[in-house]
Amino acid sequence: MSKGKAIRWGGPAAMLGGFVYILAFVAVYLIYVVFAEQTEENFFGQHAFIHMIDTPMFALLALGAIGVYLSQSERLGRVAKAGFWLTLAGFGLSVVGGLAIIVVGLAVSDEATLGVLDVITHPLAQLLYTLGSLIFGVALLRKGTLPKPATLLATVGPVALLALFAVGLNQAYAPITAAVTATGLGWAWLGYALLSEQKKSGVPQLQPAVQ
Repeated sequence: MSKGKAIRWGGPAAMLGGFVYILAFVAVYLIYVVFAEQTEENFFGQHAFIHMIDTPMFALLALGAIGVYLSQSERLGRVAKAGFWLTLAGFGLSVVGGLAIIVVGLAVSDEATLGVLDVITHPLAQLLYTLGSLIFGVALLRKGTLPKPATLLATVGPVALLALFAVGLNQAYAPITAAVTATGLGWAWLGYALLSEQKKSGVPQLQPAVQ
């Protein structure tokens, strides 16, 4: 895929991925909290089902991250590049791990997905894209060429979410919801910014009339 196409597709991918990020959290909350008893013994409560939602979501976010980075790569240095690759590695690991969990969960059992696969797909992947988002986001904020509020949301959201999990606040739903919403809206906003830039650069310039 060419650089131009990656940037062009990165905008819609980031927007959709950001919104699905929020919807995936809503699905997790409904399945494991609100309707926990109803879904405990059926397919909707299985590990594989949730990853049928968030695996394509992380693929969209990965494409969005590529689009954002390539649109700004000429303005950014090595530190930003390292942050981008960490972010992409985290999203990519979430995709690969999610696909593995789906296959193992459907072919073997739900319990078989809760060992090494679960560690790779969740804490390890989250750690990678959180560190990457922090480094990449700070670099984008310093340049200021994309909307700073959007960049700030996409940077702070993952850090806040990881911090909540690290201190054991896994059921602090209000702050978790805030962190998830910030992340999702941040990426969606960055995607919109990419689309806006493309529209501006794609406007044909008026040519002087030939006398």
